[in-house]
Amino acid sequence: MSKRARLEVKFVNYEILVDWLSRLPDEILVNIISRLAVREAARTSVLSSRWKYLWTFTTCLNFSALKMLWNVKKDPATLEEERYNYINWVNDVLDSHMGLCINEFRLCFELRNSHGSFITHWIFTALAKKVQKLELNLHPVGGGFWPPLELYAFPLECLKLFRSPRTLSNIKSLRSLCLDAVNVSGEVLEFFIYSCPLLDRLRVVFSLDLLSLKVVGSSVKLKYLDICYCYFMEEVEISAPSVRSFKYYGPEIKLRMENVPQLLDISIGGGYGVRMKHAISPIMSYFHQLETLELGFVLNAENMQFPQCELPKLRHLTFNVLAFSSKSLLGLSCMMEASTFLQKFTLKTVYVGSEIVSERKFRDCLHQHLKVVELIGFVGLPIELELAFYLLKSATTLEKMIVDPTPPAVLGTPWEFENYKKKQAARSCAKELEPKIPKGVELVIL
Repeated sequence: MSKRARLEVKFVNYEILVDWLSRLPDEILVNIISRLAVREAARTSVLSSRWKYLWTFTTCLNFSALKMLWNVKKDPATLEEERYNYINWVNDVLDSHMGLCINEFRLCFELRNSHGSFITHWIFTALAKKVQKLELNLHPVGGGFWPPLELYAFPLECLKLFRSPRTLSNIKSLRSLCLDAVNVSGEVLEFFIYSCPLLDRLRVVFSLDLLSLKVVGSSVKLKYLDICYCYFMEEVEISAPSVRSFKYYGPEIKLRMENVPQLLDISIGGGYGVRMKHAISPIMSYFHQLETLELGFVLNAENMQFPQCELPKLRHLTFNVLAFSSKSLLGLSCMMEASTFLQKFTLKTVYVGSEIVSERKFRDCLHQHLKVVELIGFVGLPIELELAFYLLKSATTLEKMIVDPTPPAVLGTPWEFENYKKKQAARSCAKELEPKIPKGVELVIL
């Protein structure tokens, strides 16, 4: 078949598909369009006259702009131009949108407090349309943080408007609220927690106005609470039977936790100056019911002194550590030993220091239920290979070992594909594990 003939067949099939889709009710077509990104949804307007305005009823307004962000990453001088394009894009889409309700509204671009009037208007538009999932990710493109005054501040005066009967009825549809690089106070967050009966997920990252937070009461429906890198945080109180997952990374705080019978997942830790014993002390009474646990800390002598504990239901243990390459990683096996039925072990590492193998010895322990091991941030240091060899020997039912050279901080971002040469060197080092891989164990080098 000639190239022209193949193109004609392809065009005919395309017309048949469009014709078949056009027979479907508008509700189904809008449901299909709502599964597309905003730009792709808008492109369906050219299919036929019937499709021209269907996209304006999409229930998913995800303003992801990876191409714009990538352009800024390559050439920071384009930031202002791309920011102007992004703001116009969001405004144009919202002006065109005709739907009464939206399931998801997501902003993802580097915006500052100077763009606050736009952002506030967008938030009110989303809430007026009874948004269920609201996410503002205004983080700087290259990572890092801005001076406090440059962060967009969630207006405290908006609470008066939120409390009006009309607005209050609209925000009751909210199920998920995620704020990254947004200054927001505990008063605003608690308003959403106690006023939104369907809200089950709250995530706050890098808010310098957040000092304390209370999640208290049997009427609270919150299931997932994440608070990360809020550097002026002082206190968190949780007493709600609905809470299933709690994540906290940041400075040492006063943490009070009680009446959380459904709590199954905890991630907790911080950077320099955060003592692991202090961080886990308030949660140790719930270790017996946990199924997943992630601990993040600096791998120093003090933090390696794990308290005596038992985690009989733990299935997945993660260590997210800043490690000195002169310190052996084998000490992490102490916590693994307390997890009798552990099935998955994940180590996320960022290394500093020189490549010196530690001579410290640790007691061997069999991990009879461990099936999967993940080493993320692997660079090929001798201490990494030492730990990997130990786990290959002690995990008698191991099925898979995954080695990923991607730094943990960039996983899931456009930057995870950078530093190709360093990753290739790490992959070459990981191949040293191949001769020691037992029969039946799969080694995956990403």
